[in-house]
Amino acid sequence: MTAATFLPLYLETLDTTPDQVLPLLASEIRFCVLWSVDGEAQEFAGGMKELEAYYAQREPDGQLHHVEIARREGNSEVALGYTTKHGERLETFTMAAQVDEHGRAVRLYASRTTSLPFDPVGRTVR
Repeated sequence: MTAATFLPLYLETLDTTPDQVLPLLASEIRFCVLWSVDGEAQEFAGGMKELEAYYAQREPDGQLHHVEIARREGNSEVALGYTTKHGERLETFTMAAQVDEHGRAVRLYASRTTSLPFDPVGRTVR
């Protein structure tokens, strides 16, 4: 495995210039986001139209993604990290992506939860 390249770029773009995220995605993208808060989960899934609707309902003000582990094998990437909002740690997330020959995502999966916080990488598990 090597260092991931797509997912860190995607998350940085989503955090800093979200209006520039669509060019990182293939027109035929399929996605799924599992979003859980206090044990209540919601799923968002579909193609580009549904992904654009998902982006439109996001409230990203002050929210940042912090990637702690990201690896790539072939055209597939995985990542583990956490988000903060205005500097306060919020939740754990995992992501996976498959990219095409142009480096655009054709499959994108993300899950996040407030129910299972991971300790920062390198710290002893409590």
